[in-house]
Amino acid sequence: MDNTTIDNGTFGALLAIYLIVVIAIYVVAVIGLWKVYVKAGRPGWAAIIPVYNWWVWVEIIGRPRWWFWAFLAYIFLSWIPIVGIILGILMFVLFLMGCLDMAKCFGKGTGFGIGLWLLSFVFMPILGFGDAQYVGPVAAPAGGMGTPPPPPPAAAVPPAPPAAPVTPAQPVTPAAAPAAPVTPPAAPAEPVPAQTAVTDAAPAAETAGAEATDAAATAVPEAPATPPEAPAAPDAPPAAPPSSSPPPPPQLT
Repeated sequence: MDNTTIDNGTFGALLAIYLIVVIAIYVVAVIGLWKVYVKAGRPGWAAIIPVYNWWVWVEIIGRPRWWFWAFLAYIFLSWIPIVGIILGILMFVLFLMGCLDMAKCFGKGTGFGIGLWLLSFVFMPILGFGDAQYVGPVAAPAGGMGTPPPPPPAAAVPPAPPAAPVTPAQPVTPAAAPAAPVTPPAAPAEPVPAQTAVTDAAPAAETAGAEATDAAATAVPEAPATPPEAPAAPDAPPAAPPSSSPPPPPQLT
């Protein structure tokens, strides 16, 4: 076995390992970018489309449209020697600024933005699966990508409890009639001298006794007199004794 065969096999194995690592890094970065787009209110599937994903990126950070057209020109004109170098430097700067703006859109600092620029496959999943929330574009809307992106959906508000039924007002009770004036107490009777009271009491007692006697006589009526007894009926005549002789014969005419 010559050295050429060994070198070719080693090169093929290293190339295969390199491709596997690159594909794994790309998949991890795309998964993180998918979650970032969903948090920003954009479709997650835009992360797997090579050119459209940069369009959505520019929309999220609020940068002008020519950022996208510069990236598109770099793709198609990078083969030209001088133009390719100029566009390459421009995209290097734009991508750095885009990573810094993306970090600020989720409340992160400059260090996190540099991490997105250098190690996107590490910091992009952290940004997508972490607790950071999208706060809006950081660039001015003038000259940007059109209308600003909508804010993330707010949490659902529970419905208000039903209002308590209204109790009808009770009818007003009429005021009570005013109380009758209090009658003043009668004046006490003048005391009667004892001699006059005894003198007046004797004829009053005699009059009361006479009235009681008359009332008793009137109340008990006299019993009626017993009527005389009816005379006795006369005795019946005695019955005739039976005859023992035969009856006489009839007479002939």
